[in-house]
Amino acid sequence: MTDASVRPATRTDRPAWIRLRHALWPDCPEEKHRIEIDQLLASDGIVLLAEVSGAGPIGFAEASIRHDHVSGASSSPIPYLEGWYVDERFRHRGVGRALILAVEAWVRDQGYSELASDAETTNEDSIAAHHRLGLREVERTVQFVKTFS
Repeated sequence: MTDASVRPATRTDRPAWIRLRHALWPDCPEEKHRIEIDQLLASDGIVLLAEVSGAGPIGFAEASIRHDHVSGASSSPIPYLEGWYVDERFRHRGVGRALILAVEAWVRDQGYSELASDAETTNEDSIAAHHRLGLREVERTVQFVKTFS
């Protein structure tokens, strides 16, 4: 099991949080990470960081409250796991599970009965991790956008 502790993120965690987000979403510009962090901190969702003594933050889970339709969900609004990441050096030690269990506790404390999430269809590791933690797959999609000039 893990020796990591899990706690809510704060503004002072911004540098480590950006580092972790960049590891998960390397193509996302730093300025967009900064904007999204500000939005998450001001939202009614929660962001949790996992830390190990001497290593600082090593993982995060970001959950928002979505008010739009979420496939497979029977309620709205619904907590939605927007991002979930553990530094590769600390994987397979229960850190990801600790983050999700903390998100689930928060979901129940807020009075919700469901948690939704997603993963890229090609990210088999993430899909398997979701399954191991009790989330069930409800749909696979390909999304499209057409841009007009």
